[in-house]
Amino acid sequence: MKRFVLWLFVSLGVLMIPPLALASDASLKGALKPYEGRLTTDIGYLSSFSASSRSAAAAALSKLSKVRGDLFGATRAASHQQASSSSGRKGRTLVLSALADATVAAGDARASAIAARSGNRSAAKRYGREEQSGINKAIPLFESGGKLLHLF
Repeated sequence: MKRFVLWLFVSLGVLMIPPLALASDASLKGALKPYEGRLTTDIGYLSSFSASSRSAAAAALSKLSKVRGDLFGATRAASHQQASSSSGRKGRTLVLSALADATVAAGDARASAIAARSGNRSAAKRYGREEQSGINKAIPLFESGGKLLHLF
């Protein structure tokens, strides 16, 4: 009986341990591939974002909610994968940095839309400028990292 209980605990323990991630450029690319089209659209939206009017703020907030969800999903996918080559590791680092900058930019865009919705036009413009600065930092990182990973 003791052997059976010991075997049962060992078996359950093995089942509870998540499998170790294998470092592979292909797995990293595969994890990011579903986000490729959405990120391209989202980065395009953020790069053309401007402080919206009060009437357009609700639509902007809705779109920004989807953009932020895509950015968080891509960040989660990239951070849970490892690359096996040096160019893959550098590409992953660049893409993660770009995703962080784009997430901050999306937050600034959201703050701009919230300020516009409340009628605070000067704050909306200020947040809009901060958003443009952040997304302009992220775009070259996306391009470099995407080329290294053969994504974009």
